[in-house]
Amino acid sequence: MAETETLKVKKREARGTKACRRLRAEGLIPAVIYGHGQDPVAVQMPAEEFEQALRHHGRMFDLRLGRKKESVLLRDMQHDALGDDIIHADFVRVAMDEAIEIQVPITLKGKPKVDHAVLQQPLMALEIECLPADIPEEILAQVGHLEMSQSVSVSDLEMPDGVKALTDPETVVATLTPAQVEEEAPEEAAAAVEAGEEPEIIGREEEPGAAADAAEGKAAE
Repeated sequence: MAETETLKVKKREARGTKACRRLRAEGLIPAVIYGHGQDPVAVQMPAEEFEQALRHHGRMFDLRLGRKKESVLLRDMQHDALGDDIIHADFVRVAMDEAIEIQVPITLKGKPKVDHAVLQQPLMALEIECLPADIPEEILAQVGHLEMSQSVSVSDLEMPDGVKALTDPETVVATLTPAQVEEEAPEEAAAAVEAGEEPEIIGREEEPGAAADAAEGKAAE
């Protein structure tokens, strides 16, 4: 289940792009807390502490703002253009005794023992409903038993206690399909040979002087 991390935040007075850039230069991340019938609050927090909490797979947080503590869920994060640094975070207030709806990633477990097959995963995340304290880090989908052309659906997933799947039960999570081998059609190959065409070889270099000989031949025509 999800761990609850505690972060100290401070109210953020300055707004706008320039102010946020200054905060990030100082090792701080701008964020906003909203939801649960209350006004949004702009805050700032130490980037190092927040990133460390994320490494622990934290999604639930107790945010301490002065003497006030709020239970929140990390709803969204924005990264820079390179995708390396976090530049903003959104937190939504939650009540620990009220169920919420959220998406969690699906992880495939096991390896099918079938040759010349491809394991595909059309569904990467599952919509669930549960109490904030019961949010799982991931939902496991067992695929080691799959035979060719078999699949695992949402209805086949084993849900943790207190967690309800909201995604359509018939939705395919993973499927095992035959590997596709691209080959040139025999008819096309035979037609090329009869026409005296050579197959194209990617990366073949022309022999020295070939281009010059071709140019001279055209000039002589």
